[in-house]
Amino acid sequence: MPKTMPHHMIKKYVQQVYAKLATSGTTNVSHAPIANGEDLAHTLGYDTSGLSISKKAWDLFAGCGNPLQEIKLESHWTVIDVGCGVGIDSQVVALSLQPPGRVIGIDLTVALLRQAKEHAGAHPGCHWMAGDAEQLPLRPANADLVLANGSFNLMPDKEQALAEIWRILRPGGYLALADLIVVGEMEPIMEGFEDAWSWCVAGALSAGEYDVLLKSKGFSWWELKEKGNYGPLAAVHLLAQKRRRD
Repeated sequence: MPKTMPHHMIKKYVQQVYAKLATSGTTNVSHAPIANGEDLAHTLGYDTSGLSISKKAWDLFAGCGNPLQEIKLESHWTVIDVGCGVGIDSQVVALSLQPPGRVIGIDLTVALLRQAKEHAGAHPGCHWMAGDAEQLPLRPANADLVLANGSFNLMPDKEQALAEIWRILRPGGYLALADLIVVGEMEPIMEGFEDAWSWCVAGALSAGEYDVLLKSKGFSWWELKEKGNYGPLAAVHLLAQKRRRD
């Protein structure tokens, strides 16, 4: 198996894996089973007992962290959840918003969006949209916060995805991201490359690569916090802010 693949093939495989997730009721749908569900969410810092989210939705939770821990939500914000999956983070955000505040969950996999709509009926502040993170179907400077929980590593063209996130953020807006980064020597992935990409491993960046990307796209401040170590990989939370207008 090659160490790289064309971007369109990576996206197609990721869509297939997560469409299977949406219809199977479990995240363990590939050759690389992962931790999932409400127990994982609790371990990552979600107060699952205080959230009116269905068990079926929690069963499909496969986040890399809890990016909402890094920021205090304002009730009037417009929040974009990129790679929203079944909408766990979108629903958590919606509980803190009041009109005109709203959250828009965007995902490339339509089957996941169907699940999100089904499980978020009690949260009228949630809206759902099919879309590619590298071509977000949103107006410029319209979002106060962009979330990405275990989805940034799935994006083949991270430079373009980050440029799109910067475009839709208002000046002074934030990106809150949870994912895996490379912190040690990684063996070349010769077999199971598609699965490794689908579970946020093959697409992981280093902290230094994040620094270069964020600076090049105009973010004025950012902080990367390590939350757990897994050998050559670490789970991290990133909070970054778009430069305010002078």
